[in-house]
Amino acid sequence: MPSIDRAFFILAVLMGLAGMLLGIQMGMAHDFQLVPVHTHINLVGWVSLALFGIGYRLGFARAGGLAVIHFWVAAAGAILLPVGIYLATTWQQEAVVIIGSVLVLASMLLFLVNVVRAQNTPVG
Repeated sequence: MPSIDRAFFILAVLMGLAGMLLGIQMGMAHDFQLVPVHTHINLVGWVSLALFGIGYRLGFARAGGLAVIHFWVAAAGAILLPVGIYLATTWQQEAVVIIGSVLVLASMLLFLVNVVRAQNTPVG
């Protein structure tokens, strides 16, 4: 696995591309039913993951074993949340969106822990 900051940023870019492609597809079809999916792919997938990567890169968050756990929880949440929104919107199936939401929340809490831990670690 590349360094944790790069792993977050690579996944963020992939999610950003997915969000853009969905937005283009919706525009071409003139069907905007999936705007909440598009929005969450971009916000949680692109923006949040990119900010996590930047936070680790700049040393605002402490890298290490907990950061790797954070990556996998964040990745799962960023993927499952928009998939869950899609399932809830189109099939009235809400279980996946609940799991995705909990994972996104857990991801932010893990990031908070790593930010606090970095505060107590000398730079360099």
